Amino acid sequence: MKEQSELLEWVHACRAGNARAQRKLFKHFYSTVMGICMRYAGSTDEAADMLNEGFLKVFSNLDKYEDTGSFEAWMKRVVCNAALDYRRMYDKRVDMVDLDEVSDNHLTDYHVNDAVAKMFSQEIVGLIQQLPAVTRTVFNMFVFEGFSHSEIAQQLNITENTSAWHVNNARTRLKNAIKQIEE
Repeated sequence: MKEQSELLEWVHACRAGNARAQRKLFKHFYSTVMGICMRYAGSTDEAADMLNEGFLKVFSNLDKYEDTGSFEAWMKRVVCNAALDYRRMYDKRVDMVDLDEVSDNHLTDYHVNDAVAKMFSQEIVGLIQQLPAVTRTVFNMFVFEGFSHSEIAQQLNITENTSAWHVNNARTRLKNAIKQIEE
């Protein structure tokens, strides 16, 4: 990882319109940003679109970054928000769940097993991409981005209980998919 001071030099150069510094930032953070986008996307092409939108927002909003905190953390938040904006813009329908029809046995804890330890991250991302769009989005926001159910509910215009259901549904689906791989 580059020193924060070197990243700040690149950020200052980008603010001044230096295309070379923009390329450096893009190349340096490409894998990190693509990883975020792959978790929210349903395909590699969709992830590439999200990546482009994310970097566009990063470069367009560099003046809002205050040089005090971690640039990478700020950038990840911007990209995450861009991915959520992309989801809202392109998802035609929302998977709705009647929580009264969900039995408590669906709301189980997920336990990591040996199969997960043996899987490559690309395989795990592939399993996450197979989740329904809203479930995938809520799961990513909660597990990877650290949003609370309250924050997710507010951003996606759903209830906190629905957010919790989507996380548990994702865990159940992923657990079942991993069991199938294990067999």
